[in-house]
Order: sequence, then structure tokens, then C-alpha cells
Amino acid sequence: MDSNRPHGRRTVLRTIGTAVGGLSLAGCLGVNQDREPELYTTPAADEFEAVVDSMWLDEYLEDVELLDIRAEDEFAAGHIAGAHRLPDTELLRDHYEETADGYEASPEVIADIVADIGIEPDDDVVVYGEGSNLWETYAIYTLRAIGHDGTVSLLDGGYPVWDDAGGDTETGTPDPATASYVPELETDVIATRERVADNVREDGADVQLVDNRSPAEYVGTQKSDAVSRHGHITGAINIEFTQNLVDGGDRLRSPDDLEQLWLEEAGLDPAEETISYCSTAVRGSVGWFVMEQLGWETVRNYEGSWNDWGTLSEDDGYYYTTGEGTGTVIDPFA
Repeated sequence: MDSNRPHGRRTVLRTIGTAVGGLSLAGCLGVNQDREPELYTTPAADEFEAVVDSMWLDEYLEDVELLDIRAEDEFAAGHIAGAHRLPDTELLRDHYEETADGYEASPEVIADIVADIGIEPDDDVVVYGEGSNLWETYAIYTLRAIGHDGTVSLLDGGYPVWDDAGGDTETGTPDPATASYVPELETDVIATRERVADNVREDGADVQLVDNRSPAEYVGTQKSDAVSRHGHITGAINIEFTQNLVDGGDRLRSPDDLEQLWLEEAGLDPAEETISYCSTAVRGSVGWFVMEQLGWETVRNYEGSWNDWGTLSEDDGYYYTTGEGTGTVIDPFA
């Protein structure tokens, strides 16, 4: 696959630098260059368009904006030099609302949050956290959903790898920064309740559906008080999001492993529209992100996911399947 890395675009509102008062700066990648380079480079970063590693970031650090999605206390204790913090609670809670027609994205809300930390639509952005896990891909999906024009990439391995490599870090909390951000909802990455329902029949589905929850949630034996129904959308297969990750979520699996998972084991066709979902679209964003990297032409994340679908009725055409032994569970790496 061809790479299309963030390159050379310097943001016009970089208000958080290495000389900001109240921040202490330490480190420089290369201090630990005598250590194994595979600790700081990853197969996913070599192959995938929207994945970078610490070695790449060290070279292009001044050309990108950084979004740290970890908790506030973790961020204050140490973060990559110049990073902004995007709170995961605001990311999940504030950018969509439940309406009579299902969950609807509110791009203006998330755009305001992003602008308040100093990000503009044209900025090339690298997102990082504690690894390559849930909130990292959800932040990428959310930026894409509000029409971000710059590249948005994942730092494979996250902050721990950067820190261990001796990369530039800061402590403390930067001064507030404000940018201008006018969102434009990108419907090509979002699946609404209506879109899912239009493609699900009583005996199957007209699009590829991937449930990223656990197998127990998928068949309905693990129940949640948030919904009245337990099981999966009729026609969906199950690929638990953890299948895409190694080392407890620290990194993405290799491209070869991911191709085996999605193309060989699951038998999915990248040329066919696919809808990813979970309970709240967070775990679903992992599947969405991986499918995009594998070259899917059209892949959407169901914003309401099971917390929406599980409250509906088959009488209105919202079909679901439940019971042990139902559906298809893909788990070659379990």
C-alpha cells in the first residue's frame, strides 16, 4: 500500500511550544538509539496511511499538531512536547444527541471543543494515548466526522513508547489556546439508525455489518441494563475489537495479521460498504479505523450502536438476532 504521511504543513496557530511558561521540557529521541529499533517502529506504521510511529514523529514533530486523549492527571504528569489534550469524556458525551430518529451527530459541539484547544481544520494531526486502543481511534473517527481537512493519524504505541524512547516531553498544563473551526459533517464515515435499518432485513443484511463487542455481548448472554434487547443486528458478524491489537492494546497487529483477520478469516470484501458498531461507537471505531487502513472504499461507524438499536422494536423493522450459537464469531487471535 502507498503511504501518505502528514508532511510539512506548519499550523498557523501553534500556541503551545517548547518555551511556554509553566511547562518543563525534557528528552530528545535518540538518547536510547542503542536499544532495539523495533521498539519505536512498527509494521503498521510502515504500511498504513494513517499510522505513524515514534521514529517518524521525531522527524516531523514540528509539522503536526498532537492530540493527547489521556486523563488530565496523566497529561499533566507528562506528555509529548507541544501536545493538546482532548478529553475523552467530552469526546463521547457532547458531540451527539439522542433524538426521536436516533443518535444525531452535533459537529458544532465537537468543533468548539477542538477549537478551544487550538486545532484548525487544515492542521495535520497525530492522536495518541496509552497505546493504540479505543479512544485514540474514536478521536480520529470524530475528527473525520466533522470534516477535518488535514491528515489525522494514530501514533502506534502511544505515549509510553515515545517516553521510553527518550522523546521530547513536557509536564504541567499549557495555557489555553483558541482556533477557528467551522465543521462540515462527513456523512461518508457515519452510519445513522436510518441507514442501518434501510439495509437490514429479517433474514440478513444488504451491507457488511461488523459487531466489535465481545462474543458474549454479540450472542446476548452478557446483558446491559441500558437496553431491553440483547444480541446483535441481524446479519452482523463478530470481530471483537481486541483482535486488532497486541500487548493488551498497546499496538496494532501487523498488516499481515489484520489482512488475515478481516479478509481471510472474516471473508469481508473491501469493495462492499461495511458498517461497524459496538455499544456506543467507541469500540466500533477500532474496526472502522482498521478497515480504512486495509483499503475499504466505504466504511461507516454506527453512531448510536447497540445502545440505540437495543432499545428498538422488530415491529418497526429493527431486526436483531439473539442466542448462543447464532451468528458468526471471528476470533483467530483469541
